[in-house]
Amino acid sequence: MRILRYENCRCMGIKMYLFFMLGTSAIFSASFRSPQFAGSFYPLDAGQLKSQLSNFLNQKVSSEKTQLMAIIVPHAGYIYSGKTAGYAYSLLKDRRIDTVFLIGRSHRASFIGIVTDDRDFWRTPLGDVAVDTGIASEILVKPGFRVDYRILDFEHSLEVQIPFLQRAIKGNFKIVPILVGCENKSELDTYANYLAPYIKKQKNSIVVISTDLSHYHSDSTARNIDSRTISLLESGRFLNLIEEVEKGNCELCGASAVYLGLQVLSKISQIKVRLLDYSNSSETTKDKERVVGYASMAVYGETKIQLTAGEKKMLSKSQRQTLIKIARETLQYHLAGKKPPELKIDDPTLLEKRGVFVTLRKNGELRGCIGIILPQKELAQAVRDMAIESATGDPRFPPVSLKELKEIEIEISVLTVPVRVSSPDEIVLGRDGVIVKKGFRQGVFLPQVADETGWTKEQFLSALCAHKAGLDPDAWKNPDTELYIFQAEVFSEHQL
Repeated sequence: MRILRYENCRCMGIKMYLFFMLGTSAIFSASFRSPQFAGSFYPLDAGQLKSQLSNFLNQKVSSEKTQLMAIIVPHAGYIYSGKTAGYAYSLLKDRRIDTVFLIGRSHRASFIGIVTDDRDFWRTPLGDVAVDTGIASEILVKPGFRVDYRILDFEHSLEVQIPFLQRAIKGNFKIVPILVGCENKSELDTYANYLAPYIKKQKNSIVVISTDLSHYHSDSTARNIDSRTISLLESGRFLNLIEEVEKGNCELCGASAVYLGLQVLSKISQIKVRLLDYSNSSETTKDKERVVGYASMAVYGETKIQLTAGEKKMLSKSQRQTLIKIARETLQYHLAGKKPPELKIDDPTLLEKRGVFVTLRKNGELRGCIGIILPQKELAQAVRDMAIESATGDPRFPPVSLKELKEIEIEISVLTVPVRVSSPDEIVLGRDGVIVKKGFRQGVFLPQVADETGWTKEQFLSALCAHKAGLDPDAWKNPDTELYIFQAEVFSEHQL
């Protein structure tokens, strides 16, 4: 049997095939994206390209001790921005990376939704890079995600990153192309909710965000605009990026890509953006009247939580193990009708008063979840008490039996002290837990609820008001309604 594949035939993002029964053997041809910008944005000759990239990647840049989650890099022709991009890509050398999420903004088309790719690999003069078609096929069923070769094949912002990745990363890796076409924050927030779980579960992954800065101003004007943009990102105010671009205070051709990428990452961890290098096109062209700005930046994750007032600490692995052990042993004794033994804790961190939730899951499904928000009890004792309450006191479920305890997975969320916010705009879904309060009614959602549901911020807050606080779904829009946010360090038995 011989199978002929018509690569340009697409219907609803699903590959279509034409089969001809012509024999007993099957021949399958892989589908690929050909390089469209080799010879213009970067060298077509493999030897010349390798030499150029080796020079770019020979940058000395210090990495922070926290987790590198993403890099923000320019996408102009290599002779203009390659050296600056090299500072960011130098951080990837000697790192194990299995998956690269490539995020860019289309230059040639405006459209609603996200365009990705379902072909097997992307080709460059340096060889082929596989597309993670498993992830691509899963996100393609999400609302707003689709395949469109007409847009993807004539966009350079993602393609020019591939040769850098091929030279910087040792070993094989796969890519997930993500191309956006609009600056609508509500839409971008929705797409971030869909993408965050996929990026979060890929242990050895990196996000590459593609953008240039200001375009065609004088050198001095460009540097002023770019300085404001960089300052906004480094100060953690990326949620205001789209508005600042609309006001003309900042300028990036990939503003929506940067916003989407940082929004996704902020749902996984607290993030910090650090500038690595800045330049503009005048350094190559010598023309200071019409320049384009370039920056390379690193995005680091901060998995720390507030454990004492004004100070941040991270629970160590042994402290997490101790808390899980307390919860598990407490349930084993209590459900057997026995009094749990007295706690003997001398770790100062575990003796501090903290808010905490204990969540029980059976076969991946919620089986109980109860907690205290304010720091009323010592952390170790709070875990013990909330474990019992979650197993026996959650009104949504019958009490957990001793027999089914072996099927229960325990998850613990240690909370920061809630802080009141003046606007819903300050809430970052996936990072922040939210408390809504009006009069004597209040409700709370843990940070992980946003990831588990895929809700937009409006859906999240409306459900919180209606289902948790017994308020009108739109109560969060009322100035008299109080909103508080907190963060949580979340860990479960299978993660230890």
